[in-house]
Amino acid sequence: MASQQAEGGDELISAINVTPLVDIFLVLLIITMVTANFFLEQEQKLREIPLTLPAAASGVPRAPRQAPLSVLVDRTGRLYLDGVPTDVEAIGRAIDERKAGGVVPEAVLSADKDLPYGRVARVIDFIKLHGIGNLAINVEELTIDPHP
Repeated sequence: MASQQAEGGDELISAINVTPLVDIFLVLLIITMVTANFFLEQEQKLREIPLTLPAAASGVPRAPRQAPLSVLVDRTGRLYLDGVPTDVEAIGRAIDERKAGGVVPEAVLSADKDLPYGRVARVIDFIKLHGIGNLAINVEELTIDPHP
């Protein structure tokens, strides 16, 4: 047995008794389960309170948010608006239509990486000058290895 000493009596056999440790963890687990159950019951009681909400004209839900305009410039410099070939004037009209609806329009610009920077800058400038509130530039996700 582990508790017997060797013949000389000089050597101590040291071993960790894990039974009390396991007992403590089981008690903590039971306490956690009971407490969690208590909190779930209290939350359920709060959800079951019957209410009749009053009506109010200002409580009408807001209109769903419009999808942003999708502007694409391909490798040859052709423009697309929401997947349809277009020109800058049509993009300007689409922005003006959204502004007429009382909402500040948003746009996402996707441009080919091989385009000259000046061409992309002109499109960004045109969109911003026509009153786009938020302009996002679409890019691919790049993963960088921190340990090259």
